[in-house]
Amino acid sequence: MTERLAKITSLVFHPIFVPIYGVFAISSFHLVVASKLNAQPKALLLSMYCVLLSFLPLLGVMFLLNKYKIDELSKITLPERRLAAWALCLVYALEFWFLDNYFFHPFLRLFVLALCLSSGVLAMLSAFKKVSFHVFGWSGLLVLIFVLGVKNDPMFIFGILLVLLITGLVASARLKLKAHTKQEVYLGFIFGLICNIAVYLFFDGRV
Repeated sequence: MTERLAKITSLVFHPIFVPIYGVFAISSFHLVVASKLNAQPKALLLSMYCVLLSFLPLLGVMFLLNKYKIDELSKITLPERRLAAWALCLVYALEFWFLDNYFFHPFLRLFVLALCLSSGVLAMLSAFKKVSFHVFGWSGLLVLIFVLGVKNDPMFIFGILLVLLITGLVASARLKLKAHTKQEVYLGFIFGLICNIAVYLFFDGRV
């Protein structure tokens, strides 16, 4: 992988956009959510979800970058990474709390809760160790695709393989850019899996 391709991969599959990929996966593969969206202005709802789950958090990240006068994300320090993760956790927590099932199907609310708790875990991890936010986010999406496969027959094995492939590409890109060590990439993947598996196992049917 060339450095230019690694930069493009890191940008296209940036963790701030993972919620958009997740929303489209849910709206495509979760049968109840898909039928509910088809009964309403689908484009409008999907646009609203994208704004709430990605672009509002993106504005928060941009504010932090401007506040700390950071030109590149690769220059962000560990305390600043922790602050950014807590900011994301707060945004997702407010969205989960205030947006009821009229706006979010319970499974979409579960996805928002997973985003919230994952951001909190990242913030706590960042107090001790740098981990790859990119790989953490994509391992969480991998768990989401698996859960969708379990809930709907047949399992979406091709979706799982696709997300695994993208996760591998993202990990390779971060290593190529020397943004992370192998240990940081592995930790991001492992903790992303554990955190999201715990959320879907414990909170599914409770939100």
